[in-house]
Amino acid sequence: MKKIILPLLALLCLILPARAAGFYDLPEDHWAHAEIQQALDAGVVNGYGDGSFQPTREVTAAQFCAMLTRSFLSEEYAAAKEGKYQAMEACRPILAGTSVEKTWRDLGKRWDRYVNEPLIRYDMAQIIYNLALQKEAFQETIHLSTTDIADWDEIPDGYLSAVFTCWGHGILKGQSDGRFNGEDHLNRAQAAVLWSRLDELLNGPREIPEDPDAGVEVQEMPAFGLQGDETVQEMMNRVNRATPLCAEGRLPNGKSRTEENIQELLELVKAGCPDGTVWSDTERYDYRPPQFTPTHGCLSFALAVSDFVFGEETPVSRHREVLPRTLSVGNVVYIRYENIERVLILTGVDHEEDFYTACELEKNGKVKWGQWGPLSGLIDAVDITMVYSR
Repeated sequence: MKKIILPLLALLCLILPARAAGFYDLPEDHWAHAEIQQALDAGVVNGYGDGSFQPTREVTAAQFCAMLTRSFLSEEYAAAKEGKYQAMEACRPILAGTSVEKTWRDLGKRWDRYVNEPLIRYDMAQIIYNLALQKEAFQETIHLSTTDIADWDEIPDGYLSAVFTCWGHGILKGQSDGRFNGEDHLNRAQAAVLWSRLDELLNGPREIPEDPDAGVEVQEMPAFGLQGDETVQEMMNRVNRATPLCAEGRLPNGKSRTEENIQELLELVKAGCPDGTVWSDTERYDYRPPQFTPTHGCLSFALAVSDFVFGEETPVSRHREVLPRTLSVGNVVYIRYENIERVLILTGVDHEEDFYTACELEKNGKVKWGQWGPLSGLIDAVDITMVYSR
């Protein structure tokens, strides 16, 4: 069985999806608050699992390419080879002339850890320049002189057009001293601002999306968890009777099927089955979901949670092969290997950072929330019996 071991630092840096600016390190009066919120709403940046946004953290080549593929290169991304570096492959044509591309060639046309190093401003300007040229976005006249750029004579020849054009169009300007300082890095807040400017250049002013849950009457959900001497089947009979039927694209409580709303229902499960809850392989814990034969132990727990979160009538898809980017919040990963049996109910997924968090239960064990690991460990695992998605 493949074991997953990661350093504690990786856990502390775990990135999880977020769709609203409610981060403890991002006050309302932050200079880039509006642009960060716009990038969050567009799904091109994420927050961290500890409730932070970390606006001063430097942006890597991999992260910046992920931002671009999410917004401007979706077709190229879909056509690229699936895997950890799918975003890099999708962006390869617009990396021409950058040190990122040079390193890729030096390494035998493969990506390596360099893509996770901070991206310099020269390369960021060149990438933006290449993308805008590809999209034929530079139409307006630039009102800028090279004398306006204090370190113009220091800029390498290969970056001159990119720096001049990006500065002149107001996408990536110089710093307070009038220099471009191309060897410097940009942080997450600056990258969000840059993305906002680029988005307006390529797509025009962005319309504020409508809240899919505006005006929706939220339905109260029944309590999940054993009450008194209930068996799990009796608990789920009670839960399923009291759970409203789902409208198309909605969860049982009436809200849309977003990661945030799925996580909200998983929090209700956690309230009813907190850390340390016993769920044994005895008859009391058996459950027969409407779409399955009777299930026992770990799997009965997972499918009971899935029915609660998504509605028992919602169709279930079962997959024996785990493919990149197919795992999402709410999926059940069922693992059976020799005498070992366990399930993971995914509570957070970040494909770009190769991380997941989950609620985990082992055979005759106790419920564990906040478990974590690399997505690639699940994708590469040979002992996964089934993945259930709704």
